[in-house]
Amino acid sequence: MKKLPKKCQLVYEFLQAYSRMHGMPPSYEVVAKSLGLSAKSNIHRIVHRLKDEGLITVKAYKFHSVKMIDRSVEEIKNL
Repeated sequence: MKKLPKKCQLVYEFLQAYSRMHGMPPSYEVVAKSLGLSAKSNIHRIVHRLKDEGLITVKAYKFHSVKMIDRSVEEIKNL
């Protein structure tokens, strides 16, 4: 996995932790408030960057639609 910008990495780690703790992904509003970011639109932009990087999937027009992609097997194969 290539190095992500600091805010992208922060959002990615938050998505992972929240999903593990609650059994479902957070809303953009929850992510923004929890990380002290000012707008949901910033989270939207970051989430779609993570999607473009292949780290998550997002279903259009669905609430709580972020799904984490497990890339550990691919990373092990590349060693």
